[in-house]
Amino acid sequence: MVKMINTKYGYVTPQEAEMDAHLDKWMKRRAKQHGAFSLDKNKEVQHAMTLMKHCNWGGCNKVVPKGQSFCDKHEAMNEQRKADYKASLNHQSQTDTGKQVRRDHQAYYNHVRRDPEANSFYHTKQWQNVRDYVYSRDMATCQVCGNAVTDRKIVDHIHPLKASNEERLSQDNLWTLCYRCHNIKTNLEESIKEQSNGVNKLKHISRDWWKKTIGEKIK
Repeated sequence: MVKMINTKYGYVTPQEAEMDAHLDKWMKRRAKQHGAFSLDKNKEVQHAMTLMKHCNWGGCNKVVPKGQSFCDKHEAMNEQRKADYKASLNHQSQTDTGKQVRRDHQAYYNHVRRDPEANSFYHTKQWQNVRDYVYSRDMATCQVCGNAVTDRKIVDHIHPLKASNEERLSQDNLWTLCYRCHNIKTNLEESIKEQSNGVNKLKHISRDWWKKTIGEKIK
């Protein structure tokens, strides 16, 4: 049974209590800056909620302001991850054979699995800028297994390009994957696409679902 907390809004879950606390802080700041609310309370709360999001750390449900990437706990862990990543750059983490296998895989992927329209998109400056940002944001670390991705930039669309073209440049729809996890996800996408209503399913599969399913494949 989920533990309930008694707050001024009644008994709520710990996650709801945390969100209420953030909303209270936001409304106090707004009142101080702008005086009395011009909207009714429900609208104020709804507006405040649009300014919140979940922590970017995989599996964390804590709520933070949209301009903040991580909660306090995972901010510290992310800083440690940055340090580990920088240290890893000083070591040869991939063999020449492994690099050649990945180059061969990429050539096959480009010529067989990507259509000409997708290939054109992946050569645009817009895509390369977003790809570089996401690769840097994720600290060149696979967002499923945690391994460093140093041989090439593998930035994947969580909702595939063919299923959700409108999200092609959305940072929230992109993550860094290693060669192994990307290959597993690509094969799973092909299987799902063949199912009834498969393309629509791919458009709505969440990041957490992919992380759990790919993780189970690599154990």
